Amino acid sequence: MIIYFHNQQDRHDANNGRAISSADELATFLDEMRGANPFIVEFSGSGDFHIDIGIGGNFGWVQFSRMDDNPPYLMAVSHCPPMKRGYIEFQCGGTPTPVAARYIISFDELKEVVLYFLRTGERSESVSWQKLNPRACKEDAERPLDQ
Repeated sequence: MIIYFHNQQDRHDANNGRAISSADELATFLDEMRGANPFIVEFSGSGDFHIDIGIGGNFGWVQFSRMDDNPPYLMAVSHCPPMKRGYIEFQCGGTPTPVAARYIISFDELKEVVLYFLRTGERSESVSWQKLNPRACKEDAERPLDQ
């Protein structure tokens, strides 16, 4: 399968529209992106779904959505969450976009999910999937430390 890269933070990114067809190319590209400040990108293919990811350092997130942008919006959830409370902000078009702790996954998990999407156009079973909860950031920010 071929997927296409779209940087949601920087519309002038020279890689926008880049076609990626090999796992090695995608893995290298993800490794390069992880060094930037946390930002949001989209990968789309020829199927009915696309994935949006937030990437930055050792953490990220993945949302699996229909190409027509109708619900459901499914968020990857780690079996071993790296965060218990709070949120991380990812840049999207110059705007900080908070993502709840419950949706933060490790970079290795993110990489596995994106590589699976490249191979199949589907969502990986290496993580769980939950419908996006619009109250998640507020709930996770207010969660007591002992939970």
